[in-house]
Amino acid sequence: MIRAFFIDLFELFSIIKMILEKDNRFSLYLFLFIALNLSIGCNPKSNINISNSIAEVDSVTIWIDLAKKKNLVLEKRKSYLLKAYQLNNKNKIDSVKYKNLSIIAYEAYKNIDTPFFKKTNSDAFILSKKLKDTFGIADSHWNYGNFFVKEEKLDSAYYHYHKALLNFNSINNEYYSGKMLYNMAFIQGRVKNYTASEKLTFHAISKFKPLKKYLNLYRCYNQVGITFKDMEEYDKSINYHKNALFYLRKVKNKKTYKEWSLNNIGLVYQYKGLFSIAIKYFEKALKNDSVRIKNINLYARLIDNLAYNKFLNGDTTNLPQEFYKSLVIRDSLNNKSAVAISKLHLAEYFTKYTDTLKAIEYAKDALYLSKEVNNNRDILSSLKLLSSIDKVNSDTYLGNYISLTDSLQKEERKIRDKFTRIQFETDEYIEETKELSRQRNWIIATSFLLLSIVLLISFIMRQKAKNKELLLETEQEKSNQEIYKLMLSQHSKMNEAKQKERKRISEDLHDGVLGSLFAIRLGLDIFDIKGDEGTKKKYQTYKDEINNTELEIRNISHELKSNIHSSDDSYFEIVKELLEKQSKISNFEFNLSHDDQIVWEDVDTEIKTNIYRIIQETIQNINKYAKASFVEIHFTLEKEMLHLIIKDNGVGFDTQNNKKGIGLKNMASRVKKLGGTIQIDSIINTGTTINISVPL
Repeated sequence: MIRAFFIDLFELFSIIKMILEKDNRFSLYLFLFIALNLSIGCNPKSNINISNSIAEVDSVTIWIDLAKKKNLVLEKRKSYLLKAYQLNNKNKIDSVKYKNLSIIAYEAYKNIDTPFFKKTNSDAFILSKKLKDTFGIADSHWNYGNFFVKEEKLDSAYYHYHKALLNFNSINNEYYSGKMLYNMAFIQGRVKNYTASEKLTFHAISKFKPLKKYLNLYRCYNQVGITFKDMEEYDKSINYHKNALFYLRKVKNKKTYKEWSLNNIGLVYQYKGLFSIAIKYFEKALKNDSVRIKNINLYARLIDNLAYNKFLNGDTTNLPQEFYKSLVIRDSLNNKSAVAISKLHLAEYFTKYTDTLKAIEYAKDALYLSKEVNNNRDILSSLKLLSSIDKVNSDTYLGNYISLTDSLQKEERKIRDKFTRIQFETDEYIEETKELSRQRNWIIATSFLLLSIVLLISFIMRQKAKNKELLLETEQEKSNQEIYKLMLSQHSKMNEAKQKERKRISEDLHDGVLGSLFAIRLGLDIFDIKGDEGTKKKYQTYKDEINNTELEIRNISHELKSNIHSSDDSYFEIVKELLEKQSKISNFEFNLSHDDQIVWEDVDTEIKTNIYRIIQETIQNINKYAKASFVEIHFTLEKEMLHLIIKDNGVGFDTQNNKKGIGLKNMASRVKKLGGTIQIDSIINTGTTINISVPL
């Protein structure tokens, strides 16, 4: 009971330390929490349940971190991982839930908890599909690939790595695409499809080089070196291993990678039969004393390889002690595959040095262990060795060897065929995708071309419409000018008719009526009226009236004749009529004036027409926008320049910011056409003044 208490207490402090690292807000709570648990723990009858005690302050991350603690027993780590999973299921945010699920699945894979891994990774895969998270989908396939490699189901592993590759490619994640290519190359190498392995590895290298992923490049070149060793192209293998070491120099945390490469180069020389050179590489790797601490598995392998090459080179110094040293380390690590290799080497050693019974014993142990871990390579090596040293059972072992070799060749062929189908389906899919892409590009290009044609036709039609509109405006302008000229002509003719009529009336009055009256008055003067004074007075009164009437008619006749000669107001009257009409529409008062020096009959018709249109446009603008109550228009003549001032007391506008409308542009255009100048001054809430000067 006390031992259990101390174990739980140790776990409690681990949890507290982790929580404090995550968030200092829990410090005060945890102080009370520790005191409470210690007081409970002092009672040996209490059954402390750490998981329940911290339920209110834990988090999924804390439970996951606890599950990663390698100093805890495996079952405890699994239970913490399960706790993390259960707590994570309560999370309402899918993205956070998925992130945690992915980590939990990976930890389950590392903890060799197959059912739990399948469950969590399946949940992560479903959730990533729901979120349409391509990276998440790829990551789940990656986890499945790793799991099936461990399970020795290489076809399934290859399938999932390949699916992960497609998803990583779709989001242009070059780094993880390279990792998947490397994993696929490794599997191809395992089934002895060396050409495919080489091709995939170099494809991965092309991904890693631009990213300067030196550790990945080291691993790739190391893999190529191993592939060429298996293909018995030993010189190429050594060159690629040296390339791997070149990239390793650029890696900061080298761990024991260099020693691995030295071991691999040593094995190449071993296969070449150059055992002395191989021994130098193994010894060079063992000079690094830290290998024993950093990587005990590699240390045991180097000792065994060194001993084996000494044996092959005929050097029995420290043999078989070095074989035993490696075997003891491997056995303590429970590395059954490595133990099988050590026992095979010992079997070969004792075979050569005539201890056949020991050789058979070690070979049988190696066969048993190889079968236990399903290592076909070492099963074959064990069967081959036993067939040569166990004379009694030689035929059986040889038959099993041949049978297994055939079976493995068929299995490897099947797997390679599966890989080919997967690749073929991918290539077919890629080709279909390319074809669809080409079709889509054609459709887009055709659509773009058609759209361009439609837009061009539309632009041409709009341009034609604008040109037609401009032509109509020009024709309308010409028509307006013709109408205005006609109006002036009509007004002039009417004025001329009036003048003629006034002249006729003046002449009729002067020559006709006045002459008749004069004759009557002279006739009356002949008569000598006799009678009383009243009658004479009346007579004289009538004579005076006739005389006054003559005088009045003469004055009227003179006035009519005088007005005829001085009349030059036809243009001015037209402008006045315009103002009178417009003032009634917008209810404004106006003042129109001009210098007496201006002889409108002498002013060019084009000038008068454009000036009239400018006044017309200005008045329309005043009606629309200015809200003026008074408008003043004044004509002056100075040094052969006709000046026009149009002024209103309206709302005004900002001449700097306000965009010029078509009306103002037309006015400026007319003035420019006449060779004159125009200036527009406006003050907000005060009014607008337009000054126009035109040369006569």
